[in-house]
Amino acid sequence: MKKRNIPKISAVILGVLICVFIGVLINKLKENYDPEVFSEDYISIDEVKQELAFTVYSKDEWDDWFSGRKQEYLTQSVLDELLKKLGVSEQIDFVVKRKNSAIPRTEWNQIYEQILGFLDMEQSVTKESMLVLNSLELDDQTVLVTNQGDYYTRLQNTYFTNWMAYEIYIRENQCIGIAQVSRQGQTVENVYLKSCQREQICFLFAGAVYEIELNDDQISCEPGVCDLVFTDGTLTAIKTKQDFIQGQMLSYDDSEIEIEDYGRIHHNGKLPVYQTYGDVSEKSISDVVLGNMDVAYVTAGKEVCAILILQPADIKNIRVLLLADDGTNVRKDIYLKCSAKAVVTCGDETKNTEPDELLHPADALADTSGKTYVLKPEMEDGRIYLCDQNGTATSNGYFGTIEVRNTENGYTVVNELPLEEYLSAVVPSEMPSNFSAEALKAQAVCARSYAYIQLMRADLAAYGAHINDSTSYQVYNKVEQTKESVAAVDATCDQVMTWMGKVVEAYYFSTSMGYTDTAEIWNVDDPADYGYLKKTCLNQTDAGMDLSDETTFTRYIKGNADGYDCDIRYYRWSATADLSDKTEQVNEILSARHSISPQNVLYYESDGTTEMDVSDAGKKMGDITGMSVEARSGSGSILTLNLTYEHGVVKVKTEYNIRKILGCMIEKIVYADATESENMTMLPSAFSTIEKQEDGTYLLSGGGYGHGLGMSQNGANGMAKAGMNYLDILNYFYRDIKIETIGEMEGKKTL
Repeated sequence: MKKRNIPKISAVILGVLICVFIGVLINKLKENYDPEVFSEDYISIDEVKQELAFTVYSKDEWDDWFSGRKQEYLTQSVLDELLKKLGVSEQIDFVVKRKNSAIPRTEWNQIYEQILGFLDMEQSVTKESMLVLNSLELDDQTVLVTNQGDYYTRLQNTYFTNWMAYEIYIRENQCIGIAQVSRQGQTVENVYLKSCQREQICFLFAGAVYEIELNDDQISCEPGVCDLVFTDGTLTAIKTKQDFIQGQMLSYDDSEIEIEDYGRIHHNGKLPVYQTYGDVSEKSISDVVLGNMDVAYVTAGKEVCAILILQPADIKNIRVLLLADDGTNVRKDIYLKCSAKAVVTCGDETKNTEPDELLHPADALADTSGKTYVLKPEMEDGRIYLCDQNGTATSNGYFGTIEVRNTENGYTVVNELPLEEYLSAVVPSEMPSNFSAEALKAQAVCARSYAYIQLMRADLAAYGAHINDSTSYQVYNKVEQTKESVAAVDATCDQVMTWMGKVVEAYYFSTSMGYTDTAEIWNVDDPADYGYLKKTCLNQTDAGMDLSDETTFTRYIKGNADGYDCDIRYYRWSATADLSDKTEQVNEILSARHSISPQNVLYYESDGTTEMDVSDAGKKMGDITGMSVEARSGSGSILTLNLTYEHGVVKVKTEYNIRKILGCMIEKIVYADATESENMTMLPSAFSTIEKQEDGTYLLSGGGYGHGLGMSQNGANGMAKAGMNYLDILNYFYRDIKIETIGEMEGKKTL
């Protein structure tokens, strides 16, 4: 058979037709291309750039590289160049079809995952399936609210449809791309179904309220915790959870909850909390008041999957972590005895003990996992003592129960007891019992208000406690309760201070220098949040002086004043600060305090305005050469202390930091009565002058003892002696406060 030759003119025509056909396809794609619509047929250049964020090239470098490309979507020709730029063109398995045709999303996904395999050594990009519940537009990005959590994305908000599932590429909590729409069912776990009508349901999830249509008449539902299953944008199943247990919560951390009578139960870290009484709403686990709230726990298998708050807190008990002798949370060992017969429980084991029987909780805890050792006297007046191994008491007696928990580093000890009993051992530990009765009552209300706040916060929930027994909160049981302290607590039973309807954090301190201060001395974000803390003058004269000026403050602090606590030796004091050989010690303090609150320790070049890199500040600045006050409050406290170095300046803020720095520079303090204290680690207060002397040292003339916020305890005693009652005293120190009972405050949100 002879081979037929195609005329040359026919080949030319065929080539033209092919070009026209390809051009039509390209134009058709251009017509259909919409940067605001998700498509399986192409992937936009913008999305490709986001997916390449893990590479060594910056966003600006990718923007520059892609800027010369004509199409807004990825084509075969651009892909070929891209793989060469990434250095993987030889390794990637793909076939070039038509140089100018668009790469379908599914084909790009296969190529992209090969790129990740070769270049993403840290595996920073993952692919996850999730259901989009909502999308919230911000200024420059979108927040995707999903059943797996919230993710930020710079993809078009219109790419996503609520209640549809997607497989998306995730990097550092960012959605950088979409692999595909997922047709598989996705579950929204542990929602709280508020209402279920024939055509619509309303539920709570992850801090939001959702209403969606119910299109399937066969789906039954009722209020409560459940899982919702969505398939292809439609609710297809409601799985109600009906397994509950109930009891007081005793402790919680990121993986376990301890429930009274049940022990420790695991949870997966995502634990929703719902208030089921009154206005049904979502809360957080911090809203569960340890040991004082009726709580139910929804369980699935061996896990807690949701918490239900059934009614407001009924504040009766407080849980106190008893610190070890070295001030840490954990003890190497623990021995106990009780003055009366008692009951010991540890897991499922229970035994009775005799009065003064020496107990060693470690023996009972040695063979148990996740159990708590609880010692409870049979009689209300029974007291528990911490002991040494010989049975000699090393503490005052504790009312209530003692709980011992085993940790990796040792044992924690928690004392649970009625709040009023606790206060009876706080008042004498914080204020001498020989103070006037009205001062003790004022102290009792302050202590109760402060304790109430800590009850609500439960900072030490991981240890099964609300607070500890140190000055970090309130000193507890270092002095046993006295008849005077019991009388003061009983006379003010349940009374707390409120401001604008909320219980206040009632700060108090030992002695004033004639004035109290405001929250600005702690450099808080908004002092108005602490509006109940006011500048108060305790002097009979000089009321209302502005002490922010150095000359005015120096004249005041060195002069005589007749105030409610002026007969206390701490009212005035003096010291000499010496900078010699103190640079290393000061730098250690500055570094430690900067790590806790960087905004309160600021490093600058010698000009005092150019910020310095903190990492090498210690080496670069040299030795301390001087110090001065940059700013004072209207009450006279130093707000900013400037430390001058050979090659830099450090600005120190907050009264605690300032007292800590100045305290390490002095050898002794001389008080108003000529008595002395040596080896001070902190200056008594930040109400002090800093006056350079001819020999290079600095004279510190100051007054008061403590932070200076709220009630001066010695001032309160002076007021009581002058005939003021505890209500007068509290209103003198705190602005616009009311006295309410805890019963009136239950269920209210506190400061």
